[in-house]
Amino acid sequence: MRSRRGAREWGVTKPSPYPLALLAVAGCGVFVAAATGMTRAPFLLQMAHDLAVDLVLISHLLSVTATTWGVTAFFTGKLGVLFGRRRVLMAAQVVLGLTMIGVALVTAYWQAVVWVAIGGAACGAYMGTVFGEVADRVADSMRGRAMGWVIGGQSLALLLGVPAASWIGSFVGWRGVSLVIAGCAFAVAVVTLVSFPAAPARAGGPGGAGSLAAALKPRVLALLGASIAERTCFGLVATFFATYLQLAHGLGLAALVLPLALVAGGNFLGNMLGGRLADAVRDRALLYAATSVATGVVAVALFVSTPAMVPAVALATVYGLVNGMSRSALISLLSGVPAEVRGTVLGINITCASVGWVTSAVVGGMLAAAQNWAALGWTVAVLAAVGAGMGVAGRARPARRPVR
Repeated sequence: MRSRRGAREWGVTKPSPYPLALLAVAGCGVFVAAATGMTRAPFLLQMAHDLAVDLVLISHLLSVTATTWGVTAFFTGKLGVLFGRRRVLMAAQVVLGLTMIGVALVTAYWQAVVWVAIGGAACGAYMGTVFGEVADRVADSMRGRAMGWVIGGQSLALLLGVPAASWIGSFVGWRGVSLVIAGCAFAVAVVTLVSFPAAPARAGGPGGAGSLAAALKPRVLALLGASIAERTCFGLVATFFATYLQLAHGLGLAALVLPLALVAGGNFLGNMLGGRLADAVRDRALLYAATSVATGVVAVALFVSTPAMVPAVALATVYGLVNGMSRSALISLLSGVPAEVRGTVLGINITCASVGWVTSAVVGGMLAAAQNWAALGWTVAVLAAVGAGMGVAGRARPARRPVR
């Protein structure tokens, strides 16, 4: 039944080939966008020293990025219609490359704020567009796996990008790392020109930029609320797990590399498995709800029971795995909205993800400062349960059969 369904959506007798090249480029673009902020983490102290500000102000650059990222993503549905999605994707990477050059050349903190804000806007334009473009070019029967590969670029930025940036930075400093990322962004822009078709998508229906009234139906609002809850949960663990290991277990910076790599690797694997499961099951909403609840259970075991270091790392790795599965299922649900509003909905989803990141930074920062790890674990559990409920509320209603 699944293969026949895919064949009908592609308009041929059997499913079209899986667009691996397109997905690879999309994943690379997401990798670069995510790396602009994540790779800054190892150099916060050096940046604070060079720009003559304290660590708190340098940390606020991440909030600036998330804010402009979310605001721009809100309008990407319209941008794709006005200029064409391929042009938006290329322009976003070019602007991102230019901003990273700007970051490398700053001499004052306010200059860094300006360049980071522009870079965040470019990331929002890219992320808000690439999900809609991929969703429209992949049949529903393969969309879960496709979204898993695209989301995987963000996990790889944490798994590979941060260690690579640390190694490169040991030779050329944080400014040199910014220039390397700029080069990667320009390369992605060129490859996008070659690999992304300019013609309108047909596989999943050409998602447009419908009006907000048409896009934000109660079902979609529930799914967007689930997205905020999911990203808040992920941000609380991904951002403050390293701090937890340092304060609760006394780990030094060098000792954090392996635990963080394991967690990121689990998240990447979860994205892949979740995408496959989303294509295999009949009810993606129940898949998301089950994996969301599972993340809450693991978070309680991790932060409330305060296990020894090795079990803690193992639990955090499982958390990354299950969270990746839930994220793929949720994106698959959001991409299943009517084609005429898909671009708008997926753009707003990136905005909602930014809200989740900012919320996790504010709430997690206060709890981590107080070393109230139990409260952090219960916060994740409650939000995960709320997100699961919203996911179930956002499940598609079966079409009514005509009366005979």
